[in-house]
Amino acid sequence: MDNQERLVLSETSLSLKSRPMKSYVRIFLLLCVTLWGTCGGFVLSATQYSPTTKWPYLYENFLDGTVYFAADQKTKQMKLNIHLQNCTLHYLDGDKVLQSNPRDIERIQIGNDQFIYMNGELVRLVKKTDGGISLVESVKADLAALSKGASGAYGMGTDVSAVNQLTSIQLGGISNLSHAQMKLERNDGKDLSLIKTYYFIFGDKIVEATRKEVEKSLGDNGKTKLKAF
Repeated sequence: MDNQERLVLSETSLSLKSRPMKSYVRIFLLLCVTLWGTCGGFVLSATQYSPTTKWPYLYENFLDGTVYFAADQKTKQMKLNIHLQNCTLHYLDGDKVLQSNPRDIERIQIGNDQFIYMNGELVRLVKKTDGGISLVESVKADLAALSKGASGAYGMGTDVSAVNQLTSIQLGGISNLSHAQMKLERNDGKDLSLIKTYYFIFGDKIVEATRKEVEKSLGDNGKTKLKAF
């Protein structure tokens, strides 16, 4: 899983290559349809609370979870959460908040949610077909939104003022690694907006789950089948 943190094992790629194109396109199109019906539950659960700059985490609390390691298939149970700046795994060691090294981690289970790495960032596995095509969800903090409304000289918005405002905001879980202190200050920060993006993964290819990108990935023959479907 080095080099862009490859998400799919070699045998998955082989199974896709051996699958007839007609069957492959059919599975891909069916997965496109499930995109809209499958994702709602997680979005609702994720909106039960609002992350802030002092508590920039996917979950309201650190939850019991399991880390699965690829090399020796060992597992480890810990209190886990996902930091929304770069979708990194944080865990508790007593009162300390530590960041996990993604090396050798195959997947992570937090409650009913399963996560895998995509380009070095954790994404939630929404659905995976027998053909090896996966639909994943990326949830990140919209840090750029924090700088909206920043103004430069004479009321003109500038990139410099936006950068200064962003760098002046101290994100929890970065420099303050005390879990107890973070919990005390969690409501003192600014609300964080979230950016949710969906991707299809097949073989070593990642495609954003939009009509435009899906059509591009399928080619002319695939476009015809998608339109007919």
